[in-house]
Amino acid sequence: MRRLILASILQLSVTTASAGYYTDSAKGWWWYQKEPEKQAEKQEKKKKPPKSTPSLKDYSYEQVWEMHPDQFQEFAEALKKKAVQKPSEENVKEYFEIQEIARKKALAFSNVAQFVWQKYPELTTKKDYPITTPGNLARISQINEERQRILRDNRDDFALIYFQRPDCSYCDEQSRILDWFTNETGWTVKRVNISENPGLAAKFSVEITPTLILIQKGNQDYLPVSAGVISADEIEDKAYRAVRLLKGDISPEEYSLYEFQKGGSFDVKKRRLLEKERP
Repeated sequence: MRRLILASILQLSVTTASAGYYTDSAKGWWWYQKEPEKQAEKQEKKKKPPKSTPSLKDYSYEQVWEMHPDQFQEFAEALKKKAVQKPSEENVKEYFEIQEIARKKALAFSNVAQFVWQKYPELTTKKDYPITTPGNLARISQINEERQRILRDNRDDFALIYFQRPDCSYCDEQSRILDWFTNETGWTVKRVNISENPGLAAKFSVEITPTLILIQKGNQDYLPVSAGVISADEIEDKAYRAVRLLKGDISPEEYSLYEFQKGGSFDVKKRRLLEKERP
């Protein structure tokens, strides 16, 4: 009898537990229904404190003047947004006050820059690129003289291959310009009709006419000079730079450097050399 009573109690407990499980089976974590207390905590965390309204009254003039540029920019932007959101006399006045400080900071930097350039002229480009008319004429004269000398001295070691087509109207204009170039420099220009010699055009990846390719004797490397019509001055300039590059006189990062500019403000390796010379 005692065993029967215990068995009945155990069966009742199991039945009750099972009923509770199935009753609550559509609730709880299995169905992503979180406990009310934790949901309330999460909602509280989402609430952010209201942003404080920026004002010039919170800072002295000296504090604003000494602000880090990033902080100053952020502060000025906040004042602008405040003035746009609420364009009261005070807000707009503060915005223009911060702009006045910004202008004075820029002017201060410009003034010091002029002083530094005057005291340390090696930091400017005035020597190598004068803006006065006499100085600019002297610079152009040096450029022309150097280009013509380099091209003249290397005319036996370099040449141009000129790719053209009979039906190319642009080629007619380029041919006349090349006639002037050869007369002035004595360079050899090999004219190639790509319709008759497509293999040579393919070797140099030429698809556009007119095209100029610079080659060097005993060197497999070559350098395109132009694709399309260019002026005589451009041919001189690009051929001059290509010659110096293929000879190893300059590197690609020095491509625009003239010889007379070495050691000056346009010499990208000047600072490196100075560092190496220091003990």
